[in-house]
Amino acid sequence: MKTLLTILVSFWMGLSCFGQEIEFSGSLNTSSEQRFQNAYGFGLQYQQDLSRKFKIGLGLHYNFNNASFDHIPYIDAAPNLLVAEMIHSTAKRISIRFNIQGLLMNTRYVSLSLGPEISYNFLWGKDQKERRIGQISPIYDTLISNQYTFTQNNDLTEKIGIGFISTAEIKEFIAKPLSLCVTIRPELLLGKTEPLIGAEQPVFSGVLGFTEFQIGLKYRFKK
Repeated sequence: MKTLLTILVSFWMGLSCFGQEIEFSGSLNTSSEQRFQNAYGFGLQYQQDLSRKFKIGLGLHYNFNNASFDHIPYIDAAPNLLVAEMIHSTAKRISIRFNIQGLLMNTRYVSLSLGPEISYNFLWGKDQKERRIGQISPIYDTLISNQYTFTQNNDLTEKIGIGFISTAEIKEFIAKPLSLCVTIRPELLLGKTEPLIGAEQPVFSGVLGFTEFQIGLKYRFKK
């Protein structure tokens, strides 16, 4: 036990000799999930140098969005039945992220870095649906037979994310310890495809694609 504690303390003391950074950023998302298309967000990340070429990061990020889109969950060709929806959605995501970045370039004023990232994500939200049910005539006119509105809570879904993080940093921005950072984070959120519930696929099922664009300010505590 003493040996293990000695190793851990020595490792932590070794890391403390390297630079430590904290970054606050805002973001904009593109996504294969329409509820998160053009979602905004903000986050906080801590970074620790491992060496002159590598650093690790641990971050927490929050995304949110209000979106409206059309959806056709069900078509039955035999009776020519059509179900169409207009969805007004509010969606949220919290992401806990861990990454390792390698420095591709590092000068006094500019650095470029790239590396893998893994995340744990929580997604949830609410849909207000305007549903229309109708019959399609032989000449493809849609005859609306029923129309109603209801609210659906999208239960909390947890997903593992894998992706990359690439960052361009402009150092000594305004003040010496400050940097301006531009970051791109493409990732896939993985989860098993759930079985059909009635005629509809559950919300946030399967694999979801995200690309996040961030701009932020980083403060470096120590050289």
